[in-house]
Amino acid sequence: MQAESASQAEQDEFYMGRCLELAARALGQTAPNPLVGSVVVSADGRVVGEGFHSRAGEPHAEPLALAAAAAQARGGTLYVNLEPCSHFGRTPPCAEAVVRAGLKRVVVGTVDSNEKVAGAGLRRIQESGIEVLAGVMVRQCRELNRGFLKSMEAGLPWLDLKLAATLDGRIADRRGRSRYVTGSAALERVQSLRSQVDAILVGAATARLDDPALTWRLPDGRAAERQPVRVVFDPSLTLSESSRVFQRPGGKTFIFYRDDSQTKSRLKTFAQVDGDLAEFVGVEGGTDNALDLRHCLELLGGRGLRRLLCEGGGRLAGSLLGADLVDEVHWFVAPKLLCDASAPLAVASPLERPLSAVLQLEEMSVTEVLPDFLLHGWMPGRSAFLSGRSET
Repeated sequence: MQAESASQAEQDEFYMGRCLELAARALGQTAPNPLVGSVVVSADGRVVGEGFHSRAGEPHAEPLALAAAAAQARGGTLYVNLEPCSHFGRTPPCAEAVVRAGLKRVVVGTVDSNEKVAGAGLRRIQESGIEVLAGVMVRQCRELNRGFLKSMEAGLPWLDLKLAATLDGRIADRRGRSRYVTGSAALERVQSLRSQVDAILVGAATARLDDPALTWRLPDGRAAERQPVRVVFDPSLTLSESSRVFQRPGGKTFIFYRDDSQTKSRLKTFAQVDGDLAEFVGVEGGTDNALDLRHCLELLGGRGLRRLLCEGGGRLAGSLLGADLVDEVHWFVAPKLLCDASAPLAVASPLERPLSAVLQLEEMSVTEVLPDFLLHGWMPGRSAFLSGRSET
C-alpha cells in the first residue's frame, strides 16, 4: 500500500477524530461491547452518514452510518475507530454491510482484539476489493476502548483507582470521618468518572464507615438512569443489611466474601436484602484470609464489566497496587495537612517495597480542580499497552 499524501493523512485523522467523538457519546453505556463511532464520506468529499453504537443489542456504528448515507456511500470512504466485526452476535456482521455498500475505501483506527474478529473483518473487506487502511490514531482509539481491549487481550477489566487525600496522604481522620477531604469541583469530577465506568469498587471498611450509595449523580443531584454496578470486597461479611449499597437508586451490588463455613453462616443475616439488587459471591481466600483480588476481577470481567473504578479505602488500594491490578490513577490532592499519624493512609500495603522498586507513574499530568489538584497517570507498562506495543 502506498504512503498517503500529507493532505490525505490529515483528512483521515480529522474524520477519525470525529469517529472518536461519536463513540464517546456512549461512554459507560455499551458494556460488554466496545465504544464505536463511524463516518461515511462521499466520493466528492461530503459527510453523508454518521453513527455510533449506543448500547449492547442496539445497531452497530457502521450499519447506522451506512444507512444514513444510503446510495451516497458508493465510491466513498467509511471511517471507524475499531475494526468492523465479522461474526454474528446480537447483530449481523458489520463487515458484510461494509462490503455491500459499494465503498472504495475503509479507514480503521485499531484492530479488534476479540478472538472472534482479530483481523477477520479487515480481511473480509480487503478481499472484496475495497482499499483498507488500519492504524490511524491507534493510540487514541485504543485509549477510548482500553477496558474492552484489556479484557480481550489480558482477561481482566481495566481498573481506575481514585484517591482523595490531604497533602500528608490521609483520606480521613482517625475516627474515619472523610466527608469531605476535597472540594465540590473534585466531587463533580468524580461523578464524571463514575459516568464512564461499568462498576465502582470499595472495601468493607469504606462501606461500613462512609455508608456510600455508590451512585452516579447528574449535576442537578438526581440519580442518572443508567447506574454502574456496585462492588464491595467484604471477606468476613461485616456489612449491615441496611447499608445503602443494598438500596435504590443504584446498580446491582456484588458482595465478594471468603467462602468458608464461618462466613457462610453469616449469609442468613442478609435474608431481607433484595435478591434482584444484590448478589453474594463466595471466593477462595488469598493470603492472610484476604480475597484473591485478581480472581474477583476476573469474575467481574466474566460478567461483561470492562472498566472498573476503585474508590477506596487505603488497604484495598494498597492490595490492588501490590498485585499490579491497577491501570490508571486519579489522585485528588487537597491543600490541607491533617498531621495525625493515626489517620488512615490513602495507600496502605503490608508489602515491603524498597525505593529501587518504586512504582513510577507514566505520562503524569496535573490539573487544577481548585482548591484541589488532580494528578493523573498510567501505571507502568500501560502506555505501551495503549499504543498497541504490549499487553498489560
